[in-house]
Amino acid sequence: MVDKELTMTSDEVLDYIKNNFKEFDKVDIAYNRVSAKGDVLGVDLSDFRGKPSCRVMIALDGEIISDTIEVDFEEYKEDIIELHHYPKDETKESVYIEVI
Repeated sequence: MVDKELTMTSDEVLDYIKNNFKEFDKVDIAYNRVSAKGDVLGVDLSDFRGKPSCRVMIALDGEIISDTIEVDFEEYKEDIIELHHYPKDETKESVYIEVI
């Protein structure tokens, strides 16, 4: 169940990821014909090769594929379609974001 539904631009959703994703939060992100569902293992906002980055490490949940991926959402921000964010802290609301 989702507590809050939002509509955001690509830049706004990137800011949301940078400010709200924490270790062990559950996420389900659809971007660039890919759906990544799993646990956030870390968020790295340091520059990468001289460019700003927002690299998120996700441990994928899956029956066939269970793996760890790293996605630089700074690079793919224009490709994000939607995301569901379920904070580990149960006092915080779960969020569904549709990207316009």
